[in-house]
Amino acid sequence: MKRYRLPADVDFPELDQATKEEMDRMHAEMLRCCPGHPDDIPEVTSFSPKFLRSLPAKNRAMYKYVWLNHVKEYEEFMCQHPELDCD
Repeated sequence: MKRYRLPADVDFPELDQATKEEMDRMHAEMLRCCPGHPDDIPEVTSFSPKFLRSLPAKNRAMYKYVWLNHVKEYEEFMCQHPELDCD
């Protein structure tokens, strides 16, 4: 399985715990309001390193937090469904 990585040359500051908790609450609310279908196959979203470099520090930190959670969820799903892994 591919490991999806953020660009090493982009500085991603640490995100404070209060912001992480707020983002987790928003994510849980989004999932509650807009649940996916059980048969949906998640896709890893692409990103532009040039765009990431242009973001303010806090936005880069928030992006990294969401990205790492997204990749973790994707990899867990793919481990549960090895027949879908064609990387």
